[in-house]
Amino acid sequence: MRALFIAFALLLVSGCAYRAQEAPPGSWQAQRATLAQLQDWQLSARLGIITPDERGSLSLFWRQDSDDYRMNLTNVVGSRVFDLSRRQGTIQLTDSEGRQHTAGNARDLVFRLTGWDLPVEQLAYWIKGLPGEADQVEYDADGRPQSLRAHGWQLSYLGYTRIDGLWLPSRLNLTHDTTTLRLAINQWELKP
Repeated sequence: MRALFIAFALLLVSGCAYRAQEAPPGSWQAQRATLAQLQDWQLSARLGIITPDERGSLSLFWRQDSDDYRMNLTNVVGSRVFDLSRRQGTIQLTDSEGRQHTAGNARDLVFRLTGWDLPVEQLAYWIKGLPGEADQVEYDADGRPQSLRAHGWQLSYLGYTRIDGLWLPSRLNLTHDTTTLRLAINQWELKP
C-alpha cells in the first residue's frame, strides 16, 4: 500500500507542472532587476519531499509580502502539515495539532519540528529563479538559470513559464545531503 501511495504522489508531482517554454535570447537577463524588485507574490504548488526516512507529496501555498511570508503545507487529503509565517521579524509555525512554535530562524524551526531541511529564506529568491550574489549559476540556452549551487544546495530548474511578461520557474528540484525537494508550481500570482 505504501508503494502505491508513493507512486501516486510522484505522479501528482510530475503531472501538474507547466510545460517548459522557450524564451527569447537575453530575456531573463533583462528581467533580473524586475525579479529583484518583485516583493509581493503568491503561488500554489505540489511539493515532493524525499528523505532517508520518508517520502511524501504535499500541497504548498506561499504568499510573500516584502520580508513577511506565509507558507502553508497540507497533505493529500487537505489536512494541515504546518503553517509557517514571518510577521515583522517573528517566525511562527503552527503544527498539525494547532500548537504554535516561534524561533528566530525558519529553517532551524522546521527542521527541529519535522526533520525536514527546508531552506525557507533562500527559497523565497530561488523559487523566482533569482540567484544570490555568491551563488554558482549555470544558464540555459535562453539565458535563464538552469542549475545553481549555494549553501550546500544543488538546484535544477526544469521548466519555466511566462507570467505577466516575466519568465518564472514552473518546476525545480533541490537536493542537500540526503534531502530532495521536487517542486511543481501550479499557479503564480504577481502583485504590483
